[in-house]
Amino acid sequence: MTHFFGRGLALLAVVFLVFPANAWAEKKPVGRIIAIIGNAEYTPGGEESVASARPGEVVPVSLTPWQKVQPKQVVYASDEFRTGRKSRLRILFEDSSLMALGPNSRMKISSYLFDAKEKLRQGVISIGHGISMYIVNKEQKHPKSHFKILSPTANVAARGTQGYLSVSKLKTLVANQAGIVRALNADPSVIGDVMVGPMMKTVVEEGKPPTEPEALSGPERKMIQQVIMGWVGSRYREKPRKGSDIKEAVQEEYDLFEEDSSDPCTSG
Repeated sequence: MTHFFGRGLALLAVVFLVFPANAWAEKKPVGRIIAIIGNAEYTPGGEESVASARPGEVVPVSLTPWQKVQPKQVVYASDEFRTGRKSRLRILFEDSSLMALGPNSRMKISSYLFDAKEKLRQGVISIGHGISMYIVNKEQKHPKSHFKILSPTANVAARGTQGYLSVSKLKTLVANQAGIVRALNADPSVIGDVMVGPMMKTVVEEGKPPTEPEALSGPERKMIQQVIMGWVGSRYREKPRKGSDIKEAVQEEYDLFEEDSSDPCTSG
């Protein structure tokens, strides 16, 4: 009997060595969809299949098809989203931070950790292209808390701030409305960073440090107010202003969007 019990413990120990503790834990939502306008799709994130492969072993990975986003849908870390040409999407995270996607935009929740008891929030959001808005909750006061927004050219660290980004492959506009964000190039070999204060902007181009922050002009300031108040409104409710098209305004002003007539929500 003792011999059998000993072998059982040994077998259990092997199981825990083979399957890490996080494999037993249920995957928890990190937020939810609170507003959809037009066409929005997502592809659910999953465990990294490559991590389970042995050295030199090739593990086939099946591609998950894009699915239609549903109202009040829960959101998980590593989920990816995209919007159509006249579409918008709003995500409210568990820590009450918010990310919004404008038309023809793409975003991935690269990672998100939230511990309400410890006031710890570690979020990494990747914007592939398009326009996005951020409202970052400042209540997560743990010294290791952070909220990072990555684009092909920029790395933006935000905390207790709100503003928006316009992203293409070669250039990122960071326009901050409240609080302060730190901006640097996504390429760590490019030296230089700037602190972007309220109603200030900077541009981060491929291979270059961020431009010196400068004040937003009157029309730009009005455009930001339209993004913040027109898209979000009271308690994050959707209140789009009639006839407004922020993407076209930003494209005309900064020429940051690449010419692409395809709708990401109708292509594979």
